[in-house]
Amino acid sequence: MKTSEIIKEILTVNNLSQEKLAAILSVSQKAVSNWLNGCDTPKASSMLMIYNNFGITPNELLGLEEPTNFKQKTK
Repeated sequence: MKTSEIIKEILTVNNLSQEKLAAILSVSQKAVSNWLNGCDTPKASSMLMIYNNFGITPNELLGLEEPTNFKQKTK
């Protein structure tokens, strides 16, 4: 699974907009848009935030392993 597909799945499963995901990850909406369009991949700090919030490991995010869960962690 490509990084862009994983980001799309996170948005869909959690009923999030690009803006809301950007706020959760402390990035710009443009960064999220670039990830979705495959123009860029998340930086290490964003990957850590994705892991902390959604449990998707960097290996899963980069397509090295198949992700098993896209649901936002409850706090």
